[in-house]
Amino acid sequence: MVTANRIPVRKSEVAANVTVITQDEIEKGGFTRLSDVLRKNNVEMGESSFATYPILNGDDRVLVLIDGRKMNWSHLTVSGNDHAINIDSLSTKNIERIEIVRGPGSSLYGSDAVGGVINIITRKAETTSTSIASEFGNWGLRRYSLTTEGKTNGIGYFVTAEQKKRDSFKYKDATTGATKTFADSQIDQKLITLRLDKELGEGRALSLQVDHTEDQQGFGAALNNGAISYPGGYEDLSSNNIALTYSWKQNTEAENFFRVYRNASEGTTYNSLLKSDGITPYSYDLNAKGAEWQQSWKLNENQTLLGGANWREEHLDDEDSLNRSVSTKSVFLENRWKLPSKWTLSVGTRYDDQSIVGDNTTSRLAINREINENTNIYASWGQSVRNPTIAQLFSNTSYWIGNPNLKPETGSTITVGMNTKFKGGTKLQASLYSSQLKNALDWRWDGITQYFNVDREKRQGLDLNFTHKLSPQWDLSAGYAYTKIKRKTDGASSYTNDINNSQPNGYHLGVQYNQDKWNADLTMRSATGRSLEGYTSKSYLTLDMVVNYQLNSSTRIYAKGYNLTNEAYELAHVWYDAGSYPMPGRSFYVGVEHRM
Repeated sequence: MVTANRIPVRKSEVAANVTVITQDEIEKGGFTRLSDVLRKNNVEMGESSFATYPILNGDDRVLVLIDGRKMNWSHLTVSGNDHAINIDSLSTKNIERIEIVRGPGSSLYGSDAVGGVINIITRKAETTSTSIASEFGNWGLRRYSLTTEGKTNGIGYFVTAEQKKRDSFKYKDATTGATKTFADSQIDQKLITLRLDKELGEGRALSLQVDHTEDQQGFGAALNNGAISYPGGYEDLSSNNIALTYSWKQNTEAENFFRVYRNASEGTTYNSLLKSDGITPYSYDLNAKGAEWQQSWKLNENQTLLGGANWREEHLDDEDSLNRSVSTKSVFLENRWKLPSKWTLSVGTRYDDQSIVGDNTTSRLAINREINENTNIYASWGQSVRNPTIAQLFSNTSYWIGNPNLKPETGSTITVGMNTKFKGGTKLQASLYSSQLKNALDWRWDGITQYFNVDREKRQGLDLNFTHKLSPQWDLSAGYAYTKIKRKTDGASSYTNDINNSQPNGYHLGVQYNQDKWNADLTMRSATGRSLEGYTSKSYLTLDMVVNYQLNSSTRIYAKGYNLTNEAYELAHVWYDAGSYPMPGRSFYVGVEHRM
């Protein structure tokens, strides 16, 4: 059962390319970074020296949810990418499963769901237990975590606490082959999450979720002619999020909820270069508060109506030039019919009214045919929208000037695909997509940052994923993704290829081994066809490995190795020359986890 349609349905009834990652997969992989979990499942990632963000259908406009609650911040996060989220600021220890839906989701989720949606579903307390873990590795990495869960007085609690530190990482220089240190890329992160659940009977429940994060990390930012941009740079960041959810008719096709929440983030970016230029450190205070309601009605045996409303207000104070708020009011409605011969038709629309740029409407139409319990085919058309942010519109600093004439990005995507499971357990998942975007938001640097609307943007792609059980001990997984991105600016006579496309052809191959107390995984990732204007090489190939050994029912030890080929490559491009964001070189880690 998945919630890609905002209500639980069988995966074979969803007209979309959906990937589900379970808690068991995360634990066996020894994953401590969410980005590594996603990479292992053939999700393209963009990464700089200080943040990592997901890319779906060749698009980094991806909406990230926790239990259906929006976590993206409309704020500068990764060198011009101010719709992203640093995915590695989230914990992996409290995850029940991750649902990845490729393709636009604005008709259900609103702004930012252009390339797709990643919904992280957190764990409820199931037993009474406590586990502790520690990990050590290259560049002085040390990580300690505590997880405890249980029930008392009818209230279930699940708590995680984690601290992670690492010195500046090293990378392989693409030109000379020498190993160098990326100065001021150190990490010092503390994270605490709490979930409380109270079952009220008759399918009703109350849930409180709280999380707190502190980051004191280096901000050398990017390389410029081989030297870091901001010597001595660092970021001091903190966030506090809280949400209270009342649910009724749980675990049915008519699941309903009402939620109120508040997210808050504060940060300061400092570097000696800014100080020498007489510029004060950049600080911001960002908060969002909101309420959302979802209601579904089982009209008859074959028809379900889903509706809801949302209100969200964001406020940004950058302590320099901005102290403004923006609010969005939304309503959505989707009708789902079960038709003869196991066809399913979904039609939905959403209306958003944003206080600055005005209103917009997005719709979708999806049809699915469940051929049998192992195979389904589907086709869908969906619209997307992303509104310009407060900072893009109104910033007025010595390094960023706003553009109040920005228009919202609007687009549509057509997707066709299939999922099938052959005899013997072999699975194949395939999808084709084509999207068009109008008024795409982009930015330029000419001594100062300013955003503008690109006239047109086109994306086409193919996504293939294959898994096969070779024997009771051995499993094989493979994937291929093709992405073509073209842009046309105002006044241009034709489209040109996007040099920022980090994965025109992406390849993934994994081999898994399970035997008695041993579990091992070797993963190859590769990309070809990249532009030499944006990257130091047209292709790269890396190998990652993890080996687990279960000492007893309570304790396991593991070893991990990343970039075993010690490849010199990049996953993101910046306004400097190619190679501004080199990825870490070969590294190894060992860890132990004990359950009490």
